[in-house]
Amino acid sequence: MDLKEAIKKVSARKPKDNYMVVTFGYEMKLVIPHKDGLAFIAALSAAEQMEDPYQGKHRINYLDRSKISVALMSGHEYDQYKIAAILDITVPEVKEMMLQDS
Repeated sequence: MDLKEAIKKVSARKPKDNYMVVTFGYEMKLVIPHKDGLAFIAALSAAEQMEDPYQGKHRINYLDRSKISVALMSGHEYDQYKIAAILDITVPEVKEMMLQDS
């Protein structure tokens, strides 16, 4: 599959929406449509953190909000990540290919 085919495959979906990237700690990043991300963040305002160790004491504590961060992602940037996955290349490589193709 080449760049144009990958762009066509990704662009075949509905008009570009913006996204929200919610990062938990260092390992997990969720990509959510922006409007759903707002609802998710609103739900987190009442969330608490459960400690459920295999052995040890179980607790429900306050949520350490310093381990959660939120960033915006444009629809165009989202497409670049999807194209990179389809072509099995990096996002910077996609950007370079798009610059050369235009």
